[in-house]
Amino acid sequence: MAVMKRSWLVLTAASLVLSLAVPVLYGGMDSIRAASTVPAGTILLVVSMIFGCWLFNAARIRLLVHALGGRLGVRAAVAIVMASEFAGVATPAGAGNPATYLLLLSRQGLPVSSGAAVIAVDQFMDLVFFASAVPIAIALFVLQGGISHPIRVIWLIVVLFLAGVTVLILVLRNYRSLVLAAGRLVQRLPRLRRFRFRMARGVLGFRNSVRVLLQMGPGRLLLLYLFCLAHWLLRYGVLPVVVMALDKAVPWGYLFVMQGVLLFIGHVTVLPGGGGGVEVGFSALLTPYMGATATAAALLLWRFGTFYFYLIAGAPVFMVATGRAAGRLMRAQGDH
Repeated sequence: MAVMKRSWLVLTAASLVLSLAVPVLYGGMDSIRAASTVPAGTILLVVSMIFGCWLFNAARIRLLVHALGGRLGVRAAVAIVMASEFAGVATPAGAGNPATYLLLLSRQGLPVSSGAAVIAVDQFMDLVFFASAVPIAIALFVLQGGISHPIRVIWLIVVLFLAGVTVLILVLRNYRSLVLAAGRLVQRLPRLRRFRFRMARGVLGFRNSVRVLLQMGPGRLLLLYLFCLAHWLLRYGVLPVVVMALDKAVPWGYLFVMQGVLLFIGHVTVLPGGGGGVEVGFSALLTPYMGATATAAALLLWRFGTFYFYLIAGAPVFMVATGRAAGRLMRAQGDH
């Protein structure tokens, strides 16, 4: 265990090596050449999209902190998000993300309980988004509905927003029934009983999240979900941009669901950032549409935006923001 606590840096390095080696071995040197042909403007666009993700996440955190009676400036919020996202991709299963959020929010004068509430509500909103977006993405894929036209993109964003708001309202109005149903489910399924304490913590966090949301008011609540929607559309928009830059066509619905699957794989993979597992999953899911060479090139570019850049840009912010606690924090998360 002591070795694990000291090994997060080694694990991150191993993840980086695998994330680079797998696409090169899979697609050959042609994949590197294909990736190098992508215009610099596309890379700049991808980087800008990631910065946009951080800005919208920072706006979410500020809105929640203010709703709890705290104060958080824009620069401090962006630094917290960048440092926490770095910690997430640099530790197995993203374990460093919530720990870094708690540490940095507490340094802004927010009590630990309030910081935990901010994280819980933030994750709750993510679940609302996926609960509404995944069925729409699957429907688009099944119907082979293209969204290349700007009008269709606008309609998609409107539908996603309305669907998410509908799910959010239904959950807030019926959260007591959901809590009771979760309790009955645990009692009726013996296999779930060993997870009852973990599920109880989840239900408690869910209930507390709902209470915070109900206190925010309709205007702030809609704004919070809008920030959440913008963040995930930018984050999940990186892969379609990369695919189009390689002059390939893959249904948006498929790319969306595929990234959701890869997000899950990344969280269950031992290495930070899902190194190795994400690459294998990506190659298996996208090759039928693009072929080995183009898939490997897309993988290199996509991982640059969603993994390498998080490490490059987030590392100095993490070190400055956490200070002396940096090493202790990362070593502790390496044990997860």
